[in-house]
Amino acid sequence: MREIVICSTCKFSPAEKTGPDGRTGGETLIAHMSGAIAARGLDLALATQACLWNCKRHCSVVLRDDRRFTYVTGDHEPTREQAEAILDWFEAHGATETGEVPFRLWPDRMRGHFIARVPAVKA
Repeated sequence: MREIVICSTCKFSPAEKTGPDGRTGGETLIAHMSGAIAARGLDLALATQACLWNCKRHCSVVLRDDRRFTYVTGDHEPTREQAEAILDWFEAHGATETGEVPFRLWPDRMRGHFIARVPAVKA
């Protein structure tokens, strides 16, 4: 099982709860991610979660995988470009055996966003 989980209640920016349209940063990023997934024709689950308890780092995203490392990320801009970078990284992640993506393959927009990696549960 692979999925992207985005916090729906994350702030729009470090200083603002909502953006110009009244949506939270999480809601905005979710909309961009949904559009990016659809545009690529991916069969990828997108889940939302109200508050991931990472409020110091707005727009938190969990890149979850039950066979590889799962990653907790934050400080994402709620933009289509950031959604595309998250998808690019997650596709590279899925192409690995362990979920360890070589740094040279990371999109520039993903650098500096990683908070933690969580090992897969071993059966």
